[in-house]
Amino acid sequence: MSVATEERRCEEISVHTEIGRKNRAEFLDFLRGFAIIYVMLYHLLYDLIFFGGINMPFFFTGWWEAVHQLFLIILFGVSGVCAGFSRNVLKRGATLFLMGEALTIATSIFMPDNIIVFGVLSCFGTIMLIYGVISPLLKRMPNILVFVLFTLLTVVFFEFPKNESIFLLFREVRLNLPENANYLYPIGITSPSFRSADYFPLVPYGFIFLAGTAFSDCVKNGQLPKFFYKAKLPVINFLGRYSLWVYIIHQPVFMVITYLLFN
Repeated sequence: MSVATEERRCEEISVHTEIGRKNRAEFLDFLRGFAIIYVMLYHLLYDLIFFGGINMPFFFTGWWEAVHQLFLIILFGVSGVCAGFSRNVLKRGATLFLMGEALTIATSIFMPDNIIVFGVLSCFGTIMLIYGVISPLLKRMPNILVFVLFTLLTVVFFEFPKNESIFLLFREVRLNLPENANYLYPIGITSPSFRSADYFPLVPYGFIFLAGTAFSDCVKNGQLPKFFYKAKLPVINFLGRYSLWVYIIHQPVFMVITYLLFN
């Protein structure tokens, strides 16, 4: 191998290993942008139904719920992959958590009938804080083991927040959980009085996020096909790159538009 060829090879590897603001794995931005477009559509339909009074029966069907869960898996999984690139995941996690709690306070004051308790921002913030603490332990484990472990936990606990059951050996097992669990909602255990217009408990969504972290090294070390780092659609990738700000801004805009059109 010539010196020039070796230098070019090292340069290509260096490009892949230094994932950051100026050098990104474009396909991750594409997936996250694709997911955030769905989230925007979902919230628009939600506002039209519950604030605009428009009848959309498909929104409550099983197939739409399946699509909804698929995009949530993409969003949380890709965010887990990207967590491995964060220079300070604890700081980012704390910021997101505080933003989520601020949203809870704001909705409790201005929209008490649609209060958001432990929504997606609070969930992301909390799981990032947890990941920041346990990442040294996870990095000692083989990536395949991390992925298999948290994927299995996702499957077992996927229906847990909805019907207080887990999936074991091809059958559903219902759990006898406490009824007055007023402070266990972050992990998916709620009391009859609990309500939230946007609720994402750590179980199972935190498991999906942690399963995604198993791929961080593969992406950072340039082990994926080249198209993964280059392929993109500008608009979708832009939305993915700034998905946090898109998420924060779009829902208030949609609600204001819906209010002006139907009130």
